[in-house]
Amino acid sequence: MDWSNRFSDIVRERLEDSAIAVMMNIAAREGALLLAAGEPLEDLCPSKRLKKAFERAHEQESHTWGYSHSRTGVLLLRRWIFERMKSDGILPGWVSPDNIFITNGSQEGLSLLTESLFDPGDTVMVESPSYPDAFGVFRKEGLELAGVDLLPDGPDIGSMERLLSDRKVKAFYTIPSFQNPTGFSTSREKKIRILELARKYDFLVIEDEPYRDISFDAAPQGSFLAAAGDDDRVLYMGSFSKTISPGLRCGWIVAPEPLVEVLLKLRTAGTLCLPDIVQQAVYEFVSEGDFGEHLKHICEVYRKNRDAMVDFLRRLAGPEGLEINVPSGGFFIWGEIPWIKDIERFGLFAIKEEKVAFIPGTHFFPGKGMGRDSLRFSFARVTPEMAEEGAKRMRDALIKYRMIQEGENRE
Repeated sequence: MDWSNRFSDIVRERLEDSAIAVMMNIAAREGALLLAAGEPLEDLCPSKRLKKAFERAHEQESHTWGYSHSRTGVLLLRRWIFERMKSDGILPGWVSPDNIFITNGSQEGLSLLTESLFDPGDTVMVESPSYPDAFGVFRKEGLELAGVDLLPDGPDIGSMERLLSDRKVKAFYTIPSFQNPTGFSTSREKKIRILELARKYDFLVIEDEPYRDISFDAAPQGSFLAAAGDDDRVLYMGSFSKTISPGLRCGWIVAPEPLVEVLLKLRTAGTLCLPDIVQQAVYEFVSEGDFGEHLKHICEVYRKNRDAMVDFLRRLAGPEGLEINVPSGGFFIWGEIPWIKDIERFGLFAIKEEKVAFIPGTHFFPGKGMGRDSLRFSFARVTPEMAEEGAKRMRDALIKYRMIQEGENRE
């Protein structure tokens, strides 16, 4: 059967591959050392404690193997999230546990929000660079992406004002803490200024916070959600993927009641419900009383990984033209190699010739032709020993690639 003409317009015209996944697959096939994987270190997964949490969940909740009776999420977990966010000072007064909607990770949350709020042709403003799999969600729904320049303390306000004065924007998607891919964090002052623009130009703010708790040197400065106060235009997304395990697929949205009702209808029409057993187990894990110690431990490990990667990249690859930023948290190091004009070509060269992989920066920009000298590393799964070897391979790849370029220029 010829399937080429049987797919929907969405599949044929809007659906796109994950650029990160494609690069990771190429690296895996070539047996390359990965300096690229934006996912937690497996050794930090608290598997024994999670196993016990699942056992307690099964013992205490007789209905956990049936259809969920709480399709916005297990109430105990929603209450715990509410209390933790409240104690962190990132909730406004209008939020209650009823405004918390459990999701199958942040990606499902963003997909549900996009289906709920936008029509084909709407414009979403995004940080440039930003998370490319979010771009894929927006494009699947036929949305236009408008990028605003990102600075170390958050989006360029002037860039936002120029864009907003030129076109109607429905929402702004932001990763304000230890952003993917740059590691930058948005300051409290810029959050307030962006909310002023949101009220003036009447757009929503989608605040995506998967890395907030992975903090080393400086804690994130508040939240858009809290700074907005009674103005409920900010939609917050959180996740346990980076702090406990991505395999749990457990995250949440904070949203006003009318939107929660729509999200529930979309869930019923799609997945019907999420498994209570997973949510109950997550609650058993986080409510043990030492979740703070767990976060402290993983942050210590990630800090050591960051410090090692920064040190080795600067000492070994820095003299060959690599320039990098040092993040205060999260998983990522953003860099540039000014003398390289086609980072994707160099990325494939590094994988095949020196067996080392990073993610080319071009994939993180909403517009084509941008970031052609930029790249993203991830230290999350890279031990100090791996970082030293990876930096040596980066150095050697740069030396060889420069010689090739010089030879081509002479021709």
